[in-house]
Amino acid sequence: MQMPGWCLALVALLTSFPVSQAVSGRLLLGSRKKANTTRQDYSMKLVNFQNVQYFGTFTAGNQELPVIYDTGSFEVILLSTLCTDCEAGPAMYDAKSSPTFDAGDGVMAQHVFGSGPVLSKRGVETCRVGPSNSPMVATGMPFWQVVEHDIDVWHKYAEFSGIVGLGHSAHAPSMEGNSSRSSELDSQVLLERIGVSSFSICLERSTGTPPGWISFGPQVDSARASPHFRHVEVVGQIHWGVVMTSLSAGGPQWVSGSDPCNPSCAAIIDSGTSLIAAPSGVFARLSPVFDSIEKDCSNLGSLPDITFNLGAELIILPPAIYVMKVTHYVEKPQTVWESMVEPPSLIPVTECVPAFMPMDKMTTQYGPVWILGMPFLRYYYTVFERSPKAIHIAYADASCSPTGTAPSIFGFTATSDAAGSAMPVAAAAGANTTGHSTGVQAAAHSTLDRYTAHEAPAIRIPAWARKDAPSTLVL
Repeated sequence: MQMPGWCLALVALLTSFPVSQAVSGRLLLGSRKKANTTRQDYSMKLVNFQNVQYFGTFTAGNQELPVIYDTGSFEVILLSTLCTDCEAGPAMYDAKSSPTFDAGDGVMAQHVFGSGPVLSKRGVETCRVGPSNSPMVATGMPFWQVVEHDIDVWHKYAEFSGIVGLGHSAHAPSMEGNSSRSSELDSQVLLERIGVSSFSICLERSTGTPPGWISFGPQVDSARASPHFRHVEVVGQIHWGVVMTSLSAGGPQWVSGSDPCNPSCAAIIDSGTSLIAAPSGVFARLSPVFDSIEKDCSNLGSLPDITFNLGAELIILPPAIYVMKVTHYVEKPQTVWESMVEPPSLIPVTECVPAFMPMDKMTTQYGPVWILGMPFLRYYYTVFERSPKAIHIAYADASCSPTGTAPSIFGFTATSDAAGSAMPVAAAAGANTTGHSTGVQAAAHSTLDRYTAHEAPAIRIPAWARKDAPSTLVL
């Protein structure tokens, strides 16, 4: 199947990721304690940039920096004043200004990051998830100072200062490019040092650019026992990876060919990926759905839900999740005489397309790889539990609270089965048996997220997903 033009255009955009400045966190309950012993709830706001990036405050020593909190990576990498060729932008980490900086062994390593390589120097610091008064403290935290890089966004559009990995493993894997560690202790990931067993990520829904939230504490830890959540085993030893099966959409008229997730696929839930990434077999399977999307989003009410299983749990993506608006710019037509005297102006063109991007040539022991990114996290409140490894999924209300009541776009209500798992139940009115709800979704286009592609595109995908040659991902 030939890839749709909009897919190829999105792939071409995956080159840089600008962001804006971050906001402080807030303490929800309890008094301040050392983070490695705290049991209080703590939640931090994530700033939304064009609905394709979210970032928050990170404190290294005495310096607060805007960073992307990324469940798809593992280490702390910060722009630093050691990078003499870096252009002015957001605040850079300055070791000379920090009273808690320790040079450690000063190992140099190359990381593959975004659209190019990054040469970094290791140091040790006292770090906090959030602003300088955050209780989420990691003392003696190994981190990487960027010394030089070949990433276009950090040359031209730098507005963020680093990537903070939220991988579930206790130690950063060698695939991150850090091949020379002096000890196992030096390779401990941030969550291990903070002593966090679980955290949640959710992205609010409203007009404009509503924020996201990352939360820690007893309320998040209680997700395992909550009837609002569905519980999925993490099978990945490195990534937040789960088993996916049974890809479908409505009735037989909405799918084509064989199921690419038979016997299974692997799905990674990734807060750092802007869209939903999937292998080409998925585009072939869902081509009747994708080809039916009107550019003005006028037919959402007649489109089916996309369904699949994560572990044993049924997951539903209504059209309001898997359809997005993209704004791009084209040259305004000119007459011959106009073209002789002035360059063409650009005019915005907005159209509705699937919120999917192609990701081929990547497989695992569980089959082809999906990445469930930000569209998933807007409607599903997701808890990432490190021990025992699991993903807990609940419906999210518009302000990012977990709930057992499905948002209206799903066209059904949610109840709990005998085992306490939230299960979808067709509503008495407005539902049919072809996998979508008539009437309920007709107004859903007003809730769609707007993705804007400018000259400095912000759409993100993990570096490991950019492989040009076929490869096997160690999940």
